[in-house]
Amino acid sequence: MLAELRDCPICWTQFQVNPQAATRHTYCSPRCKAEAARRRRRERDDANDTFETEPTGPPSPEPTALTPTATRNCPHCDKPVTIVALLATPEAARPTIPAASPDVIPMRRG
Repeated sequence: MLAELRDCPICWTQFQVNPQAATRHTYCSPRCKAEAARRRRRERDDANDTFETEPTGPPSPEPTALTPTATRNCPHCDKPVTIVALLATPEAARPTIPAASPDVIPMRRG
């Protein structure tokens, strides 16, 4: 079989692909493959950074419901997703371990 000539979509050089060995070669080198991945990641990140931040007013004295912090589109289904900021008190962030209970037997490694 003859080698197939393809154009690299990154650097536009032609390269040969053995049809039996590698049918999925798209890029001429690992360097061009990495550059394509960087470009895709940059485009995805730029698309995710276009969310709208809702204006936040003065804090309410009694928070009864969670208020949205931002809205952006889901990367999978492209439907709007609301982001809510959850804050924890220092006591909740660092829970204490309760005293040993007589009915709990600690596990031993050995």
